[in-house]
Amino acid sequence: MTPFSCLRGASAAAALTLCAGASAQAPLPLTKLVGEYNLLSSKTVPPSNWGYSKGRISVKQLDEHHLLIVLSCEWKREPKAVCGDYFYAQQRDDGLYLQDMNTFAMRLYFDPATRKLTIISRGADAKQSVRHEVFGTTTEPLVDTALVRRMKREQSNADSKENRRVFGPYTKWTYQENRIEFQRQDLTAP
Repeated sequence: MTPFSCLRGASAAAALTLCAGASAQAPLPLTKLVGEYNLLSSKTVPPSNWGYSKGRISVKQLDEHHLLIVLSCEWKREPKAVCGDYFYAQQRDDGLYLQDMNTFAMRLYFDPATRKLTIISRGADAKQSVRHEVFGTTTEPLVDTALVRRMKREQSNADSKENRRVFGPYTKWTYQENRIEFQRQDLTAP
C-alpha cells in the first residue's frame, strides 16, 4: 500500500509538470501586442469633436519584459496641434501593465483574435468626456507626413537621455496600477 504522502507528492509533481509544459508552449502576451496599428474609429461621450481624425500606434518589444507603445495622431478639432504620446509596458506574472506615470485616466484593451487595440481615455474638460479609440493592425507603411513627423518626435522623446536622467530607466519604473486587459479568447482555439 502506498502512503498518502507519496501519492500527494506524485500528484503535485504531475501537476507541476503539466503547468510547466503549458506555460512553456504559451507565448508571453506582450509578444502578441507587437506591431503597427491604424486608427479605425474615434468617438467621444458626450459627442464632441475632441477625438482623433487619424492616428497610428507602433508597439515594439524592448526586452523580454518590456514594450514601447508610441502614438502619433491628429486632433479633429485642431489638426495642427501637438498630438502624440509614448508609454512603456511591463510583463509581470499576473499580466501586462502600463507605466504608472501619466496613465491614470486611460485604459487599454487588446483583442488577440481580431488584433484590435482599444484606448479609453477620460478627459479633463468641463463635460468630463470619455474618448474611445479603436486601432486595427496593419502591414502598410506609414506614409502620412504629419503622422510620420509626430511618430519620430514621440520615439525621440522615449529615447531622450534627459528623460532617462530625470525619470530613470524604464526598467526601474513602477508598473502596478493599470493593466492592459486582454479580451478572453475562445478556449477551444489552437
